[in-house]
Amino acid sequence: MRASQQHHQDLVWQRESEFHDALAGHVDPTARPPARPNLWESIVLREAGDLRGRRVLELGCGIGDMTLHFIAEGAAVTALDISPRMVEVARRRAEAWAPGAQARFLSVPVEATGLESSSFDVVAGLNILHHVDVLGAATEIARVSRAGVRGIFIENSGLNPLLSLARRCLAGRLGIARYGTPDEHPLTGRDYRHFRARFRVVDVDYPEFMFFRIFDRQVMRYRSKRVSELLTGTDQTIYRVFPALRRFSYKVLLRLQK
Repeated sequence: MRASQQHHQDLVWQRESEFHDALAGHVDPTARPPARPNLWESIVLREAGDLRGRRVLELGCGIGDMTLHFIAEGAAVTALDISPRMVEVARRRAEAWAPGAQARFLSVPVEATGLESSSFDVVAGLNILHHVDVLGAATEIARVSRAGVRGIFIENSGLNPLLSLARRCLAGRLGIARYGTPDEHPLTGRDYRHFRARFRVVDVDYPEFMFFRIFDRQVMRYRSKRVSELLTGTDQTIYRVFPALRRFSYKVLLRLQK
């Protein structure tokens, strides 16, 4: 990597780390016991299969919700995050709620983990790939994965042209909220090509349809329970009645196999 590219990458890593360090500062690890897996966490666990004795690499562990689920399933977990404070919260939660677990926690970038090559049976993450350089992440995930590895990621999709337009032109304006960090981007066709160049199987699926709920989050900000129920019901109806539209969902399940 050229010096200018590395400088840019270092700045991105710094911004991501500082943003998520600030979020972690509001979390009390001892007051956050494991919760029941939500929809997306349940999908990851289902896709991962039997994890007893398996070596799992979790990318972007955050405060450790998914980490605790992996531990409960009997996995030996390596959980990493760019944010040192997030990693500390996840580590302290594991110590409090899963003492003696086979778990280690690292504050390193996804694109440069420093982990041993071909050392993991499962690599997974929730809402992490859209925060990273996907080319670097795809290369690193392939490097640390054993043959036949399962890669499982829940991500934001950039394939809906209306949502992409709204992201570019409306988010952060006209009273419409902008969430996340300035460097992140939903996954595009180019990002998927990076994975297809490095994995034998790259499968994209849409376990649910999420479109109108983005309006609820960004514009309504969940202020009306009745509106939230209406928009959620509309998304669910589209998922059932118009399966061809599922590929325009904001949320996507990405499966990889080496």
